[in-house]
Amino acid sequence: ERALSSMLRAGEKGKRGLIIIVLAIMYLVFSGCAAGPEVGTDGDAVEEEILLLKIVELNGYQVEMELALTPAQREQGLMGREALADDRGMLFVLPDREPYPAEVSFWMKNCLIPIDLIYISREGIITAIHEMQPPEPGTADEDLILYPSRGKVQFAIELRGGLAGELGLAVGDAVDLEKDYLLGLAE
Repeated sequence: ERALSSMLRAGEKGKRGLIIIVLAIMYLVFSGCAAGPEVGTDGDAVEEEILLLKIVELNGYQVEMELALTPAQREQGLMGREALADDRGMLFVLPDREPYPAEVSFWMKNCLIPIDLIYISREGIITAIHEMQPPEPGTADEDLILYPSRGKVQFAIELRGGLAGELGLAVGDAVDLEKDYLLGLAE
């Protein structure tokens, strides 16, 4: 009886050990099946852009903003868009490091629709508002109009053309942004 009891205990320990080994093998096999980075046709990894949205209130009107947080997102901006809803826009967040905040200029390269551009200082004050019209197709880069910030800025908002005026926005107005949160996201 004693020998049988010892054999059963040894068998239980063996089963536990076997179960642990099987679980470890399953973990290694299945974790190795996780999707890796997407690879482009040239063999380089393709970075997936994640679209982040933020609601910003402008004179009591809520606008859902796409966040332009990376150099690539800021460079792309609203290029190629054929329409922009009244309750949608883009919020450009410049990184919280040198050289920003800084005086900057935007242009309308490859933009197809009228856009209102609102520059905002680090403190949340509007420094300039521009009503930008799309350039003629084929306009050379050096002939594109530059729209200056007229002061050091950390943020810019783009809205459907004419909306800034309809909302009564003016230079000197304050815009409530979660500045520290947004700056923490910017690259």
